[in-house]
Amino acid sequence: MVELLVVVGILAMLIGILIPVISKVRASASRAKEIVCARTLAQAWLSYADDHHGALLPGYKSGLPAFDAQGESIATQTIGVAASRWPWRLAPYIGHAFDAMYINENERTLRELEVTDTSNYLYQTSVFPSFGLNSVWLGGDENYGGFNPIFLGGFGRFYATRTSELMRPAETLVFASARAFAADGTEGEIVEGYFRVRSPNFTTAVWTAEYNPVEPASWGNVSARYAGDSVVSFADGHAESKSSEALKDMRMWTDRASTPNWMLLPGGGG
Repeated sequence: MVELLVVVGILAMLIGILIPVISKVRASASRAKEIVCARTLAQAWLSYADDHHGALLPGYKSGLPAFDAQGESIATQTIGVAASRWPWRLAPYIGHAFDAMYINENERTLRELEVTDTSNYLYQTSVFPSFGLNSVWLGGDENYGGFNPIFLGGFGRFYATRTSELMRPAETLVFASARAFAADGTEGEIVEGYFRVRSPNFTTAVWTAEYNPVEPASWGNVSARYAGDSVVSFADGHAESKSSEALKDMRMWTDRASTPNWMLLPGGGG
């Protein structure tokens, strides 16, 4: 009996040692997979620009065409706003392989959507990809002043629309790990994915002082899901892991920023 208890104690000790190690290995593998997928999306984003003579993918804009893998218009099959978001407009550049957009924990969301009706699948997949696009500063976002003549009249055209306008592509964030409430805008289950990430500042502060793990909007829907780090891809096509603190620097979000705490002011200044 004593020998048995000793063996059980040793096994318990070994399990206690192994569980954290296994968790770290899994987290490391998930991070590595996400970096690969973020790089794939950044390169697809650049391919779109190449096909459009240097014009950046519009970040969020109504009335743009988007098509499913069979070439059918998204707008005729579901709510038109699905085509306003980037996933279905960038999908042709990754062979409509949504597994590159919905990864790791969020892959379960994709599998669940695949067995729903077509309209719901097309709409929901446009909302919750694992990565959010820096749409306010790259390509323009109509929900935040983009393409709005009145707003642009006061602030100038503050977002980049062409690759030639990017002065620091290796330092300019395109996609980042994202999160949101499962029912958009409603508190409840948090999904590790959302189509848009917002910068720390815009015309006012956007992020709260501290990262709030239960409030996705607290840091512009950026997810620090890797022990405080996020996976980020850049306008030169590379991807890496960045600390959430590093992402507070506005110079990573827009070439216009001259200081870490820069904000957009009337006339396009800061």
